[in-house]
Amino acid sequence: VSLLLLAAGAVVSGLASAVDDEALYTCGYGDRLTVGFPSANTSIVVECGTTVPYSIAHYMDTPSFSFGEASPASFYTLAMVDPDAPSRSDPTYREVRHYLVGNIPGAALRRPDADFPDTVDVLSDFVNPSPPEDTGYHRYVQLLYSQGNSIIAFDAVPDSVTNFNVTAFAQQYGLGDPVASNYFQTQNECSEDYGQCGGGNNAEDPICCEDADFSCFEQNPYYYQCLRACPDDDAWACNQA
Repeated sequence: VSLLLLAAGAVVSGLASAVDDEALYTCGYGDRLTVGFPSANTSIVVECGTTVPYSIAHYMDTPSFSFGEASPASFYTLAMVDPDAPSRSDPTYREVRHYLVGNIPGAALRRPDADFPDTVDVLSDFVNPSPPEDTGYHRYVQLLYSQGNSIIAFDAVPDSVTNFNVTAFAQQYGLGDPVASNYFQTQNECSEDYGQCGGGNNAEDPICCEDADFSCFEQNPYYYQCLRACPDDDAWACNQA
């Protein structure tokens, strides 16, 4: 395994700007990257534009990523970005960085739903999708780049996650075009006060966000409701903690 040290200002010419490259955000590069939500009670399969309910997207833990075509001898960089911030019609914050991980062993990517080993470099922790109200659907794009057989000494990325440019980042480290990609979309949705909300076996229902005084309370794995407080009833799971 070689150690690749690249200066922060290094640029590889010939790649399109991420700001102008819509193919980057619509599975236009590489093969299909498998994306799953093991922390959520759902069997949703992401297929280039799958709509994921806000109650899942906003509260899920880090998704799982796998790529059966990954070379066991290679290393990879994974990025997840939102190109539609604050809205798809006015993406002045393009891109928002939601996850960035480098030096992922190919062998780890070949295992379905496998956790990444501790040896990877998490350059930017996972940030849940949180599109603002009334901005429509946002795309959350997952891009996998090959590092070849090289481990890269990455520079720290800026603290701000807005106006990230994944293509410029790929250029900086000579990663080329993505070898695999996928994306899902979600939008801000709310349950009505006293209505059913997302959780457990109803994880695909909207969350409680119409009124700040209301929260989603569990009665049982099959029923959650938007209420001001947990009911004074031992049958509700929120009273059994």
